[in-house]
Amino acid sequence: MDWNRFIDHYITGVLYPRSALEEVRVMVVICVVVSWVGLYLLSRHRAATQRS
Repeated sequence: MDWNRFIDHYITGVLYPRSALEEVRVMVVICVVVSWVGLYLLSRHRAATQRS
């Protein structure tokens, strides 16, 4: 299956307008980065509490 065709057909223009494609990409990247930072901080916090 060609994922680009799937996304173009079912996602782009349906969940968000085609004119907002760049903004959506930026928001997705921000969400991924924030989730990874949160996971990192949570793992550091748990490791610190287990050592105490």
